[in-house]
Amino acid sequence: MKKTKKFLNYFVFFAVIISLSSCSFIKANKSYEFASKGGFTRELDAPAERGKLIRISPEESHAMYRFCISPDGNHIVYSGSQAGGGDKLLQLWKIPSRGIGSPIKITSGGYSNTYSPSYTKEGKYIVFESGGKLWRVRNDGAGGKMVIPGSGTGHDFGPEVSSDDKLVFCSIQKGANRFIEDKYFIWTSNLDGGELTQIREGLYPRWSPNGSSIVFQHDGEIWKINSDGTNLTQLTNTSDIEESLPSYSYNGENIVYTSNEGKDGKPSKDWNIWTMKEDGSEKTQQTELQAWDSWPLWSSGGIYFLSGRAQKKGESNQRIWLLKIQ
Repeated sequence: MKKTKKFLNYFVFFAVIISLSSCSFIKANKSYEFASKGGFTRELDAPAERGKLIRISPEESHAMYRFCISPDGNHIVYSGSQAGGGDKLLQLWKIPSRGIGSPIKITSGGYSNTYSPSYTKEGKYIVFESGGKLWRVRNDGAGGKMVIPGSGTGHDFGPEVSSDDKLVFCSIQKGANRFIEDKYFIWTSNLDGGELTQIREGLYPRWSPNGSSIVFQHDGEIWKINSDGTNLTQLTNTSDIEESLPSYSYNGENIVYTSNEGKDGKPSKDWNIWTMKEDGSEKTQQTELQAWDSWPLWSSGGIYFLSGRAQKKGESNQRIWLLKIQ
């Protein structure tokens, strides 16, 4: 077991604890500033070598936690806030996937922040988490929100819908006291809550493009498993390095993830985007920046990810970027 688990702890705060709280907690949480402290304006990427880097979400926006791409590839939905939007809570916003156009608000009101949007197969609905529950809303926000039963354990988060409209998500089992660690479990179900199945312990699951397997994080490593819970395979195995937030490429042949591995193979203070083959081979670093690049998502146009890079002095916004690679 890895000793620090720093990366896991940061994201569990964002994905679980923050979703139970108000924005006042976000401001008080020191780890929230990690991704943007100091501005991180020192760009170390070499676009000529890796492809063109493009900011997708507007400069006045702040994106938080995981986002998704529509089935037709034309839109991105993210959890965040917009300057002048008037919201105290994080809501879901939709923008063109090429970054041209103004954000459109999908959700509003409520008592908790909204996170982890994921389109259904035909793109008509978006599934998301809020207040420890899973919800569904139309892609234009009309008609109100509908709750999804979930695991029934008290707190569910991180939903994603497969290509055949199956749901994968996580639940948290709180430790009995501060000396006992929380546990996180991966579940699958139908969109109506039927055929609920606990897969195994783990975090941040993502479907393969054909829905046959799930890639996920556990104890600072990346694993994959068949959707029926068989054929568990460990893809990374490093004693000090942390790998997290995996996601399949659009063709299922590769996996993109984030890691604190430095060029010397040792842990660094920076988090960057990496890729590897679906079997865990050919690990390749894709971004180099003194910042926190996270939540990568690989589409046919390149790798989208969240970062606090290229900020003005005093800013604390994170935005969505696109790294155009083959």
